[in-house]
Amino acid sequence: MFGYIKPFKPELKIREFETYKAVYCGLCKQLGKSFGRLARATLSYDCTFLSLLHMALADSRPTYSEGRCSINPLKKVKRCDSGEAMTFSADMAALLIHYKVLDNIADSRWLPRLGWRMVRPFTGRAWKKVRAARPETADKIGEAMARQARVEANPDGSADAACEPTALALEAMFAAMAQDETQARVLARLGYLLGRFVYLCDALDDMEKDEKTGSFNPFLNQLARRGGDRGTLLVSARETLFMTIGEICKTCDLLRLERHETIIRNITDLGLRASVEEILAKKEKPDDGSL
Repeated sequence: MFGYIKPFKPELKIREFETYKAVYCGLCKQLGKSFGRLARATLSYDCTFLSLLHMALADSRPTYSEGRCSINPLKKVKRCDSGEAMTFSADMAALLIHYKVLDNIADSRWLPRLGWRMVRPFTGRAWKKVRAARPETADKIGEAMARQARVEANPDGSADAACEPTALALEAMFAAMAQDETQARVLARLGYLLGRFVYLCDALDDMEKDEKTGSFNPFLNQLARRGGDRGTLLVSARETLFMTIGEICKTCDLLRLERHETIIRNITDLGLRASVEEILAKKEKPDDGSL
């Protein structure tokens, strides 16, 4: 994923923030255990949210332990050791980073492309391992990412069409956590909306970079097709993202959470909005006629 599904720290209680950090550190450890030390570099807020939600839906309580930080051995940390939640989230992170590498290879210029090609064998091995363990979910995500490449090959693609494949990928991922059919429908909807959210956030965040490199960006396409100014586009993007966040919050209301509800609601109700405002704040500068 992309790092936009994160908590709004000022509104978290200390014990909630400590729990969040323990899950974050536990996922870091699991990534190293599942795929090697270098895999820890793929650790993200998004997959930490996936771990939290997985544990919140489970009947069994998560377990915690203390140990040395893998990055800074001099530092002691509290880690969450919940098995399947951590294993599942690490597996999903491995799938997503593999397709992100493939996307970067396709979009980058020759020198960055060479660097990503050097990374590909490592992500490819992790992808094969996950696909062997979770073939149905891996194949659904793979199909969605292949569709993403086709959509982005269309220079006139709209934002709605562009975010659909990522939404479907996360739909499959979240549904795979379900314990029954009703829960699967709710989780699938939640994953779909979050996939839409992270894709649009990433596209909005990368507008300037994509303009320089000539990479696909649905917001740049919108400006090219419809005209208008940058400020109007940003207002429209904010409204679209906030409408999506509203749907995410409504969907979360349908979930029966056994634990971590305040942390999860902090992320969905406050953290997602803060991520959007953070992106827009970086773009609030005098309009000189360019992006």
